[in-house]
Amino acid sequence: MHARVYGALVLALLCDRVAFADDPTPAPPPAEPKLTSPQPPEPEVRDSRAAGLAIDHFTFDAFGYLRIQYIAVQNDPNVQFVGRDDGFEIQNARFGFAGTYHERARYIIAIDGAVDERTQVNTPQGKLAVGLRDAYVDVALAGKVSTYRPETLAFIRGGYFQTWVDPEALVPDTTREFVDHPIESRGMRATEGYQTPGLPPGRSIGTAIRLEPQVGDQAGFGFEIAAQNGADEFSSNNDNDALALSIAGLVRFARDGWIVVAGRWNPRTVGMLPFRQDESDYQGSAGLHAVFGPLSIGGGGIVQHTVYETTGGPSQNAYGAHVQAMFTVGPPSQPFSFGYRFGVLDPSSLFTTDRVMEHTVGAVLGMPRLRMRFQLQLVHVVEQAARDLRNDRGQIAAELDL
Repeated sequence: MHARVYGALVLALLCDRVAFADDPTPAPPPAEPKLTSPQPPEPEVRDSRAAGLAIDHFTFDAFGYLRIQYIAVQNDPNVQFVGRDDGFEIQNARFGFAGTYHERARYIIAIDGAVDERTQVNTPQGKLAVGLRDAYVDVALAGKVSTYRPETLAFIRGGYFQTWVDPEALVPDTTREFVDHPIESRGMRATEGYQTPGLPPGRSIGTAIRLEPQVGDQAGFGFEIAAQNGADEFSSNNDNDALALSIAGLVRFARDGWIVVAGRWNPRTVGMLPFRQDESDYQGSAGLHAVFGPLSIGGGGIVQHTVYETTGGPSQNAYGAHVQAMFTVGPPSQPFSFGYRFGVLDPSSLFTTDRVMEHTVGAVLGMPRLRMRFQLQLVHVVEQAARDLRNDRGQIAAELDL
């Protein structure tokens, strides 16, 4: 009796398994994340972008670029650290992520693997390090945001970012017309001359309210009001209880044209305990870029007044500026540009022999289809007579926009 019951049960199970295997309608596959098309690129930043990913109102896009140069600096016969490290250098190894959330917030996080670390001033030996370059979120006050925004947008920014106090902040590395930033922005690098920092503040942690004007053929106005720590660019926190405050105005008058004017106050504290000292920087800057057919012109400058509250010493004034012009020939598929730039940097009025001038000629060969550029520049450096150097240099750079 029991054997018959067990046999019936086994037969029923086999019939059910066979019926399931013969079912012509398979089970539906699991749902996949919904993909959407990426937003159009911002023309001033890059020419084209890889497809982005959007999942549940969250968009994600990776970006990066690599810049490598060969640099040769004239050896000065009297100064041992000038010109004695000719060779290849990585200017940028940038990689990051950008995206939006619910079309009300956007973010950028980027690192660079070509940060030049020096153990001391004016040493030929440097080390490559990885450093944070951008880490911020923009929350729209009105309207919608996109990863690469073509429209006018007002937003609040928070995180680690660069303000418009440095006009070079409006010039992406992948569209820069010369191998290096102008001297007032980058300063004088170690082994290229007497090492001197640039005047602009660089990046810092803080927040800002910004109205960015539309990129296009019509004129537009924007502004930025920022409060940041104002400490060293790679500081993890503030150097005292006061914040650096800045304000800037920006006018875009054509697709690639802009004028920016800015001011900044930064109450700093330097030194180690118990010998910390208070200092305050007052900065003003201006810059412009304009395109007239094949001709593009640009310029910028920054002045700085430093007060030493703790020591009561004399105030220090500094200034730096540049002007440049580039002419482009050839088809858009392979443009070739050449031009000239003049720059000057006087880092301190307390020293009468530290002014530096640079005469730079350069050329750029673009290959948009390969997302590559090749650059050449020759620089004649003029130090003041009291500390004259032989430190002219030549540079060849290659860039790949990932």
